[in-house]
Amino acid sequence: MSLPVRWRRLVQDAFKRWVRSQDTQEVLAASSLPAWLSSAFVIPAVLALAAWAPGAERFFDLDFYEAMACLAPTLVQGVGFALLHRGRQRIGWWGWLYLMMGTAALQFFLAALMALAKMPGALVFAAVLIFTTGYHGRIHRVAPTQPFLALGSAVALGLAALMARSDEHIALFAVMGPLAITLELYAGSFALKHDQARAEAEQLRAIHQVQMQEQQERDKDRMSQGMVQILGYNHDINNTLMSVSAAADMLSVLGVQRNALPRAEFVDLVRELNEGLTRIREMVIEIRQKGRRMVSSEPENVHIIPVLESVRTSVGWRFPDVDIQVKVEEQASHALVRGGVTTLRRVVENLVLNACEGNGEQGAATVDILVRPEPYSGRLELLIADDGPGFPADKLRAPIEWLSTTKPNGTGLGLYTSECLIRDSGGTLERHNRPRGGAQLRILLPRELR
Repeated sequence: MSLPVRWRRLVQDAFKRWVRSQDTQEVLAASSLPAWLSSAFVIPAVLALAAWAPGAERFFDLDFYEAMACLAPTLVQGVGFALLHRGRQRIGWWGWLYLMMGTAALQFFLAALMALAKMPGALVFAAVLIFTTGYHGRIHRVAPTQPFLALGSAVALGLAALMARSDEHIALFAVMGPLAITLELYAGSFALKHDQARAEAEQLRAIHQVQMQEQQERDKDRMSQGMVQILGYNHDINNTLMSVSAAADMLSVLGVQRNALPRAEFVDLVRELNEGLTRIREMVIEIRQKGRRMVSSEPENVHIIPVLESVRTSVGWRFPDVDIQVKVEEQASHALVRGGVTTLRRVVENLVLNACEGNGEQGAATVDILVRPEPYSGRLELLIADDGPGFPADKLRAPIEWLSTTKPNGTGLGLYTSECLIRDSGGTLERHNRPRGGAQLRILLPRELR
């Protein structure tokens, strides 16, 4: 392959890489027709003030018509680009070449103002040039590996330097020109690194979401197996309730015949038995309906403060000796939870009750609930810390399991169910022991960013 062909291939590859790195929608928004029409009115007005305002001659000494002649190519190219791409969602290769020429024309206009104005007004236009090149470097991803706009800026500055009115202006170009191009390259390189970091973060987030979905599927399978086992007893429970009810009726008849108890007292006892059986039957029906209901609704935006206050009140009645404190930082008052307020209350209440009960022999004396924004992911962080016995070391190393508990009369459903509900909402639950004693639960939940 000959050297010219190789260089042409390198330039084409660099140009394609530069085009792929662009945020097309951002570029189209910055080069829209309203933006250029506004510039067509604002910039001439500023030039008129710099030329004819009282005292402007001593500061700028700028010829308005010369400045407008330098501005005209920029406005024509800018308005033309906006008209050609009005209503479009993408930019062709010719559009990027057109955009490069328009950007170079704008840089030439600003550099020309720096050359035509006298000191110290030229310094003002130099500052505007520095700002503009930095902005173009960021929005157009200018970098040493794709320096097309930087080369256009260098050509524009070189042509404008030919118009310099004094040696002081030449010195100004010698300082500001390299500084502007360096800033353009630095801002573009920084933007490219930011894009790369954002792409990696999105990739990690996608991987995390896949892992979360897989874990949710495993959790649903495990819970479904458990629910199938529980629901399998419904028929037997109903038969048992019917048998007990029939026995109660028979007991009523036999008890009256044998006069074992006064009739009124015996009837009251039987009625109470029947009412209790009725309540049990209703609860069984409710459990069966809830067990068959699939959680398929979208996450709801839940106001977390009333939920926490309600949990503190309800748990406080059961454990009056436990000091439960709630603190919610600013911008951390809402979370996205599948199942809404009911699910969030169930999760928090289960975890706070576990803290108050401890291991069944020793419970917590204080429970602190802290809610704050998580600084890295932007999610909501909910911390529940207590001064109880903490988690056994083997429990911390092992995953949360179905029916696993350290309490003599516990079921192990509270922590396991809470973790499943949190995962189903797209969150995570972490367990830790505090250095000074006690346990800490860390919950991360998604939230709406405002």
